[in-house]
Amino acid sequence: MDFRTACEETKTGICLLQDGNQEPFKVRLHLAKDILMIQEQDVICVSGEPFYSGERTVTIRRQTVGGFGLSIKGGAEHNIPVVISKISKEQRAELSGLLFIGDAILQINGINVRKCRHEEVIKKINRNFPVNQQIVYMGWCEAREQDPLQDRVYSPTFLALRGSCLYKFLAPPVTTWDWTRAEKTFSVYEIMCKVLKDSDLLDRRKHCFTVQSESGEDLYFSVELESDLAQWERAFQTATFLEVERIQCKTYACVLESHLMGLTIDFSTGFICYDAATKAILWRYKFSQLKGSSDDGKSKIKFLFQNPDTKQIEAKELEFSNLFAVLHCIHSFFAAKVACLDPLFLGNQATASAASSSATTSKAKYTT
Repeated sequence: MDFRTACEETKTGICLLQDGNQEPFKVRLHLAKDILMIQEQDVICVSGEPFYSGERTVTIRRQTVGGFGLSIKGGAEHNIPVVISKISKEQRAELSGLLFIGDAILQINGINVRKCRHEEVIKKINRNFPVNQQIVYMGWCEAREQDPLQDRVYSPTFLALRGSCLYKFLAPPVTTWDWTRAEKTFSVYEIMCKVLKDSDLLDRRKHCFTVQSESGEDLYFSVELESDLAQWERAFQTATFLEVERIQCKTYACVLESHLMGLTIDFSTGFICYDAATKAILWRYKFSQLKGSSDDGKSKIKFLFQNPDTKQIEAKELEFSNLFAVLHCIHSFFAAKVACLDPLFLGNQATASAASSSATTSKAKYTT
């Protein structure tokens, strides 16, 4: 049974009950310190008074910081409705007194979600969040330990793509405070996700991917199904696209012939290199003018740009203290550029990228 903590001495949950004379039916359990109350599932108690309803509409106003205080699971891809799997203590969902673990979500802001996939429901909920708080995807993976002396090669890890970051947890975040206590946090545009081919696998596990961090560290993850692997790949692409679209440009400090410079990667104009002291622009090129690049694996990147007038290749070498972060950022901006030229990709992301930062209320229809 899936329980939630209503207070320190009370728990509630859903289970099946059979009295021997009829088919099992769902009931809601309320377990207090000295009493167990069994309640038919379609009875909801508000202020001590029960009422009966198969469906009901609940309006929740999210907190200024944080979300609605609930977690969901299920979806059309699993042939089950999206249901509330956890309700956080002292947050909006619990304080409303109208939502329970096991409730199925039928509508969100008047939109029918009965046949929606899990990801689609999350996107509809996310429309009420600022872009930097939107959850693109999250779930359990198996992380491969890098220390060969560890007894266990793999350990459960919970990953979440939220806003500008990839979060790595030992357990799923439930409260707003939990998001500040992630084991590791990475900027999505400064990391590189790679789905591994059979020749790249380290053992018999088939569905694996790596995340290379901004420091060059490779994190190795395994999932159970091929569909899970595809889902994570799409999620990383979506999260990167949304974040590049949001920030539009990123500047890194660099060195050119012992002089401190700045390199700006701009989504609209391309590459701009300028003197850090005087702000004078040394050179600028469009993304389309980059014909190649190479790096020494430590600090230096050599860019090969084509001069639009002479058609000659011009080499520009810069030195960075955070090489991998810069390389991954350039890749992210190029990938976002490609995505903008792909109507199919844009169609799939239309809902996610249309988030409004001013919306603070969500109306949802639930059934018990």
